[in-house]
Amino acid sequence: MQPFDSAIAQDDSLPGDDAMQALGRFVGEWRMEGVTNEGRAAVPGGRTFSARQSVKWLDVGRSLGISWTVTMDDGTEVSMGRSRIELDEAAGAVLNVYSGREGGRPFTGSATLIGFDGVAFDWRGHETSGSGASVNYEVTYLTSTTDAWVVDFIPTCIDGTAGPVPGRFTWERANPFTERFTMAVDLIGGWTGTYQDEQGRTVISTMDVTPGPGKRSLRMQVIDEVDGVQTLVGDENIWFDVAAEAIRSRYFGAEGIVVTGTMSLVDRDGRSVLRDDWSGNDEFGTPRSGVSWMVIDGDRLVISFSEIIIDGTPLDADACADWTMEYDRRD
Repeated sequence: MQPFDSAIAQDDSLPGDDAMQALGRFVGEWRMEGVTNEGRAAVPGGRTFSARQSVKWLDVGRSLGISWTVTMDDGTEVSMGRSRIELDEAAGAVLNVYSGREGGRPFTGSATLIGFDGVAFDWRGHETSGSGASVNYEVTYLTSTTDAWVVDFIPTCIDGTAGPVPGRFTWERANPFTERFTMAVDLIGGWTGTYQDEQGRTVISTMDVTPGPGKRSLRMQVIDEVDGVQTLVGDENIWFDVAAEAIRSRYFGAEGIVVTGTMSLVDRDGRSVLRDDWSGNDEFGTPRSGVSWMVIDGDRLVISFSEIIIDGTPLDADACADWTMEYDRRD
């Protein structure tokens, strides 16, 4: 078998500069999870895997660099590779040349972009493994959103006893917020708790946690109700700070307090809990800082404080305990 590329590249109707520019929508970090299929000798079938892919401009609008890894559920890396996609002026086509290793064996391949309608990128290519087996294939990348793309892979001719089978899989844009803040999905929803205020009245506290655009942040709004009268207590935003590579928090109290914090997941007493190291000022400009903890146990949420310092004076353990809030998830 011979690659399709040399013949296709002479077709003047092949996608060119516009398609190359449009490929920029793939720039970023991507992830995929699934189950391997039978058919590739180097990779066992029926196993759970995860894949990561990074796409960057090497020359903006002209050349893309891609790297990827595929890891099995036991942590074994079974495939890795690199690719370069660029507009070849001499060939008059967008070409993808790649190489890597799968199951310890090298492979190389190339593909030509043969169609682009603004949404779907159609490729035709050829791949050869280190064992000499080769496959001609057609593959379509369908980009219906900016945060996911679907791949349809169709082998058209296989030379060898084991090769890829037709398949469809989806890449999703990696979300650094949910990857680092794994409690985010468990926090989303409504929570209700009660406590006694200084006047001995029963306060019904509700906290609503909603995701921001793309689930890349959280908003936590707390409202207290006493004798049927509701009062806004405050809002807290939680997000991933890309520059610092840290989860940040910022709380705005209705009475004027503003504090910011850095959050981290910590293993405490055999479970994963969220620690927030925060500091700021109250409505009078008085500095305060502390350490708070957030624990989710099924439908129970507990927020406690191990350290609170107000105007340079630390509160004792009993005073810190008075700040503890317990919530139950609302249906």
